[in-house]
Amino acid sequence: MTHPMGTPFHLSSWLRIIYETYSFEPGLLVYTNESDEIAGLFPYFVIKGLFSRPRIVSVPFSDYSFPLTMGDDVENKILNYLVEQNTSSFIEIRGPVRDNSKYKRHNIYQGFNLELDPEPSKVYKNFDKRTIVRCIKKAEKEGVKIIEDNSPEGVDNFYRLNKLTRKKHGVPCQSRKFFEKITEHMVSKGLAFILLAKFDSDVIAASMFFKFNKTIYYKYNASDPAYLSSKTPNHLLIWHLIEKSCLQGFDTIDLGRTAKDNHGLTRYKNMWGAKPYELPYYYYPVAKGASSQDENGISYKIMTGIWKHLPDIIVDRVGPVLMKQLA
Repeated sequence: MTHPMGTPFHLSSWLRIIYETYSFEPGLLVYTNESDEIAGLFPYFVIKGLFSRPRIVSVPFSDYSFPLTMGDDVENKILNYLVEQNTSSFIEIRGPVRDNSKYKRHNIYQGFNLELDPEPSKVYKNFDKRTIVRCIKKAEKEGVKIIEDNSPEGVDNFYRLNKLTRKKHGVPCQSRKFFEKITEHMVSKGLAFILLAKFDSDVIAASMFFKFNKTIYYKYNASDPAYLSSKTPNHLLIWHLIEKSCLQGFDTIDLGRTAKDNHGLTRYKNMWGAKPYELPYYYYPVAKGASSQDENGISYKIMTGIWKHLPDIIVDRVGPVLMKQLA
């Protein structure tokens, strides 16, 4: 079943990555019409907590994943069936879905799309000149180079920087196995790729992108804090991505999920010319779980504050375990 709303987070490759890394119980609801044709699909995972009842999430580690259906009535039937058969502590659907009276809408996130053009200069002219354009030119002047590297060495460089970046922000990092599985099931199939920013012989920034249909998905970004202000590598890396995507015929770059109260990141994405879109999540019976937490909340700030100061040996061992619980 092909669907115009399909994303890489609906692909069997992505679902396999999650299953093979974390062993969550996978589920797939399939709705067929009177002609025995598939009219709806809904992938999800059942996640068992250490001290809580299982919960249903569609889909862990994804900005969004939702039922793909042919018609509003089919979507409602799938959502209602999930509630009727539910034995979990709660259900989390990473929207958008059409409002359903049984589910609680939680509206703390937004996404950002950057529209592309066959001529990259037309996208470039919409960049904020005082910040974005200046930083691109600075990185070029400093001699930063952007390369694509999907080799094991490229994955090593990305993972090293990803651990640095996640700790800087006070949040746990995915396991090495998770990114190895992305390489195995998506990079190898042309569904994902890695860009590196190099200064001399050092890799100082790295990003991983997914691609599906005519859209590039900016999934993970990482960088060395020691070079961020002096070399501004991320700006040049993103500009390289935009230029490359325009010339390859892509229509859009999805810059990913952002909490609405994260004003700094919101402003940053706006400065590239990206436009926000609503990204509500839906819960039954009430909003629960890590994705429902306000980033300005006290518990979130305490957790991130502690994590920033933990020894690396603890972060490396505990991080992947926490990610499994917070999925």
